Amino acid sequence: MPAMRAPVHHLALAAALSAALAVPLPVAAFGPSGHRLAGHAAERYLCAETRVALEPLLAGQTLAEAGLWPDTLRRLPEWEHTKPWHYLNVSDHGSVARAARQNPDNVLAALARFEKELGDTSLGNQPRSLALRFVAHFVVDIHQPLHVGRESDRGGNLIPVLVAGRETSLHALWDGELLRPPGNLSARERARLLPLPAATDVRRWQRASPLDWARESQALRSQVYGFTRPQDRPAVLPSTYLDRARRVADQRLLMAGVRLAGRLNSILGAPAGCGGEVATR
Repeated sequence: MPAMRAPVHHLALAAALSAALAVPLPVAAFGPSGHRLAGHAAERYLCAETRVALEPLLAGQTLAEAGLWPDTLRRLPEWEHTKPWHYLNVSDHGSVARAARQNPDNVLAALARFEKELGDTSLGNQPRSLALRFVAHFVVDIHQPLHVGRESDRGGNLIPVLVAGRETSLHALWDGELLRPPGNLSARERARLLPLPAATDVRRWQRASPLDWARESQALRSQVYGFTRPQDRPAVLPSTYLDRARRVADQRLLMAGVRLAGRLNSILGAPAGCGGEVATR
């Protein structure tokens, strides 16, 4: 995959990371809940060797917290160039691989770049710590169907919808916050309530490549856009759509967590096959 055009300056990123770690992360904004859930799900499938290798890179954070940082970074004016790293535009029946080759600033290229940096022990802990946060974030982004979306509606950002009388965008809905079930369950508690996949599913999910994940997200278009869209007002989404969307989103987040653990186990040199679910529920 072609190299991304925008360079990463590790000293500047380190300063940005230090500043970001000092600021409390939002709990109720779109997106963080899903990233946290996937991070907690991933923790259940990490090998013991991986946990040890991650400790100096996490700098006291959990994996769920570390995955939130790239969204904090891209809000800074000097890091607006990182925004394209979070998605890939591709038409409904277009080739995901071809779309990724045509524009090297995309989520697949970004993930490949930072996985390589994470695995390069010659770089030292600080650059690898930064790379870890990008990897944890981008694995989840690829699993959000509208991060592998249509350029024409900016991944659903230009499609207004009404949910419980509140106007938002289709993209924000699928980012997950409005799909949260009623109650005050934390992301960790929600992760523990997700049905555990069979061992055969874990192995199958982890064998798939990031390109496969993106193709899965593209294949969900018919479900994501499966509602009536008025031309002059926001679409009112029925409960049947929301229930289905919640199930799909939870499944994608679970898959993202399992796959994130698999990638980290592999990158950080854990023995093959060691990443079974070990945490208590």
